[in-house]
Amino acid sequence: MEAETRFEGCITHGPWGSFNEGRVWVYRPKGFIRKIIVHYGDNVDMIEFQTYSSKGEVKSKSFGAHGHKWIHTICIDQPDEYLVSISGTYGIIEDGDEVVRSICFKTNQKLYGPYGTNTGTVFSHDVKGEVIIGFHGRARSYINAIGVYVMPNPTNKGKIMNESSSSKCLMAMPREAGPWGADGAKPWDDGVFSTVKQVRVHVGELNVIYALQFEYLKKDGKSVLSPIHGGTDGSKIEMVNLDGEEEFLTYISGFVGPVEGYNGLKAIVSISFHTNKQIHGPYGEETGAGYVYFSSAASIGEVVGFHGRKNRFLSAIGVHMEYF
Repeated sequence: MEAETRFEGCITHGPWGSFNEGRVWVYRPKGFIRKIIVHYGDNVDMIEFQTYSSKGEVKSKSFGAHGHKWIHTICIDQPDEYLVSISGTYGIIEDGDEVVRSICFKTNQKLYGPYGTNTGTVFSHDVKGEVIIGFHGRARSYINAIGVYVMPNPTNKGKIMNESSSSKCLMAMPREAGPWGADGAKPWDDGVFSTVKQVRVHVGELNVIYALQFEYLKKDGKSVLSPIHGGTDGSKIEMVNLDGEEEFLTYISGFVGPVEGYNGLKAIVSISFHTNKQIHGPYGEETGAGYVYFSSAASIGEVVGFHGRKNRFLSAIGVHMEYF
């Protein structure tokens, strides 16, 4: 199954593999991918990336887990060589997990792989005149799913775009994402600020996010506390503290589902806050009948405000973005 979200010149494809297992991961570098480090055995265990930009070479986080038999490093000879497609297989292994079993990376010059066991359901995506600029997926003990971010190659000579071209594409993307959740509740919108300093997550006995409250920083450095968005019946408040400089919000994810004992009323039942350093959460419950996953991961940049809908719980949530 393939999901595609179109922006003005920017596209996301995939992920291919599991839609439920592992945690969501996203790799959207400011520079261009120079190295891909694949850790593998019978399956694809872990992937790391290295990019090059005006600030030098930067290595990514590790997506997946250790325990591999082999490691292979793909070196991409930029600017003459660049990624144009990925392919591979995915399937269910002995422990019941659905994982990426093998993967190949293709550039405009060479095919790398396959790495892993070339069995299972085949996936393949050739971006045809576009350049892969990032990756996303799900991972835990293995790579459970993988997808790509692409943008058009703007030249006829096959040379990869420069950072200025990438920035123009990002700036063309919409400034709001969402909201995700239930319809029919009261809308709210905090607006746009310099950064998000703190998130207060109201939780309680029910399988639902009762409310959210945010502390923002304005451009003059003054702090602003938002209203409580939702109900006040929660018995506990979880705090997500950020400094807005070393650590800042990049996207949110979670689940929408029916609230226990409320005759099918739907609301946000789980939420996670993803930063450039870590994941805060999940808060609430991630599994249940009728739960639907949401994520703002298709937006590239920093979360600088929130909007949504509310009743006696947090009905829906969306983000305002500022792009790098």
